[in-house]
Amino acid sequence: MATHQRIRVRTNTIKCRFCGSDDLSKYGKYNNVQNYICKTCGRKFAEINAYPEMQHPKELIVRALTYYYNGMSLKNIVQTFDDLQSVNINKSTVWRWVIKYSKLANQYVLSLKPELSDTWIADETMIPLWGKKYWFWDIIDADTRFLIASHLSKVRTTKDATKLFYMAKLRSKTRPKVVRTDRLYSYLKAFNKVFYSNRPERKVQHLLSQGFGSKTNINLIERFHGSLKQRTKVMRDLKKKSSARIILDGYVTHYNFFLEHSYLNGKTPAQAGGIGEGINNWGDLIDLAIRNPRANPKISLDWESEFEVE
Repeated sequence: MATHQRIRVRTNTIKCRFCGSDDLSKYGKYNNVQNYICKTCGRKFAEINAYPEMQHPKELIVRALTYYYNGMSLKNIVQTFDDLQSVNINKSTVWRWVIKYSKLANQYVLSLKPELSDTWIADETMIPLWGKKYWFWDIIDADTRFLIASHLSKVRTTKDATKLFYMAKLRSKTRPKVVRTDRLYSYLKAFNKVFYSNRPERKVQHLLSQGFGSKTNINLIERFHGSLKQRTKVMRDLKKKSSARIILDGYVTHYNFFLEHSYLNGKTPAQAGGIGEGINNWGDLIDLAIRNPRANPKISLDWESEFEVE
């Protein structure tokens, strides 16, 4: 059973929120809040621990993302801020935070390659968006429970299955020895296209699920799909395909880095894969992404150019 971690936000030395300089001068107070002026760029800002060019504290944004991916609607997040912290923020502001910082963190985590086991499980599930059926494809590592790759499509074709396998191959340090899927025909051709090799040391076996009780079942990933569908019920603000991609990727990021599993002795999938150390909440991921905007530009560019929602 996955559990949610507490939110902890780091406090850093005050720097200019616009250019990052620490060459500042005090610029009076307003409502007992210290204001500063940056000697480098000349811009003024209040003494709050905020992200560059943002007017609200980091902690508020981190809480908004955490609440959202834990299942809260935008309406309930806004109400919670008003009730508990007397902060009046509208839904559109929270939504912009979720989109902006989910995308930033999602791109950063692509540069982190986990240590995975030799068995991967792939599947697809239908989710309703904009009154139509879309297919959410994903592939998970059997041992670490790490969701290696995912994407969204209108149909279930060989091209879509090939995308999933190629994305997983790009993300991982090593090739699997076994890939398990259901009996969808698209997987057969896609598997041969991405994983086939006549070299014995690179051979990957494709096992087809024979049902819920079989040794080759894909129950593990189907349980994740159940959780995903519960989350998409409150995603009523997905008005654009680009937003849907960011949010679904954000849910995968949240699952990998912030949900502890009893199967993993209380670790997250990212920790089990060796890439979660020091990343305890969305704030940690966002800070890392801001400090390392080009941590691995090749994988980010390949990913974005190849795998947009059609």
